[in-house]
Amino acid sequence: MRHDMARTSTLHGNRPDKRKMIGLSLIELMIAMTLGLILIAGMIAVFAGNKRSADLNSAMSDIQENARFALNNMASEIRMSGFQGCMDLNSAKPTLLGNSLPTTDLQLTAAMGSVIGGANLWTPAPPPGFVTANHDAIPGTHALTLQYGSPATFPLLNTVGTGGIPDTLGPVVVDTTPGISREDFNLKAGDYAVIGDCNGADIFRVSSVTNGANSATIGHAASANSSGAFSRIYAGGANSTTKLMRFVSSVYYVGDTGITNDQGDSITALYMQSLPYGNPVLNPPTELVRGVEDMRLTFGIRTGAQSLTYVLPTDPLYDPRQIESIRIGLLMNSFDRIAQDDDTNSYIIAGQLIAAKGSTDTNAAGEHEKDRRYRLAFNTTVKVRNRRSRP
Repeated sequence: MRHDMARTSTLHGNRPDKRKMIGLSLIELMIAMTLGLILIAGMIAVFAGNKRSADLNSAMSDIQENARFALNNMASEIRMSGFQGCMDLNSAKPTLLGNSLPTTDLQLTAAMGSVIGGANLWTPAPPPGFVTANHDAIPGTHALTLQYGSPATFPLLNTVGTGGIPDTLGPVVVDTTPGISREDFNLKAGDYAVIGDCNGADIFRVSSVTNGANSATIGHAASANSSGAFSRIYAGGANSTTKLMRFVSSVYYVGDTGITNDQGDSITALYMQSLPYGNPVLNPPTELVRGVEDMRLTFGIRTGAQSLTYVLPTDPLYDPRQIESIRIGLLMNSFDRIAQDDDTNSYIIAGQLIAAKGSTDTNAAGEHEKDRRYRLAFNTTVKVRNRRSRP
């Protein structure tokens, strides 16, 4: 009896409980899968939003950094435009001696603008020697030319003369001691240079350079100049105000880089062409920053005792001799399309309205691409400080 009960108990005790074998029903499984998909979709949406925000922040940072660099670079040169030593440009313009100089009148070309038209037509024309066909500038944008003596100046050791006798034909001997200037002396034959003091200046072409111990002797022979004689005798020595400096001529414009992004959009950049202009292979333009879609300029001309009128380079009031300040406007864009919608916004650069392509706004001075690249406008006004007196 006891044996049978134990056997029965053992048999029943080893039998599985059917309630423990029941799994998920199809409905429960579908609900679980749906909830899982909702959670995954939410995570993907959060990730995509974070990535879009990160891309936008990165693009904004790049745009702001590039714009700041471009504007600072141009602003520093605008402040130097027309510099020829301690003599104000409006007081007297320098004598031009160098063959093939990129200026016929420094008062006209020290700071000037051009509007880029079709077929490489720039109005007003760029400086002499600048070949517009060598530069793929974007039609409708503006170009800026700045000319001046470099702030890296070298003092004259000896009065210009021959055999110790002051004259206008003698070589120029300057002090090149390391640290005496903000840059090391690097003039060579064929370069343009400015020699000037508080009473006058000459822009000439260097015919020869002989480097010595902490000094350099620079020739200005008639073979490289319209005359081998300066317009005046320049005094040297400890108390002299005479300085020698490189002649700088820079042209800024917006050009096509020739590359595209993954969406096929053309990438444009701000370029600077420095001397010598003539050979784009040996001296190609420098790409300063990418992402500059448009550059616009207006020039402050004094029309009354107190007021400045800002005009375009094609305006009848535009006179480079009267320019006292320059407004620069840059329209910057991101490399890739990172916005959610097409950019239909309008932007103001240098006081000019730039609308989206296809806009019917009659006040628009230009247009930008209507795509999903992110854009920002930047503006600054810079004084031409080497024009302290009125001509």
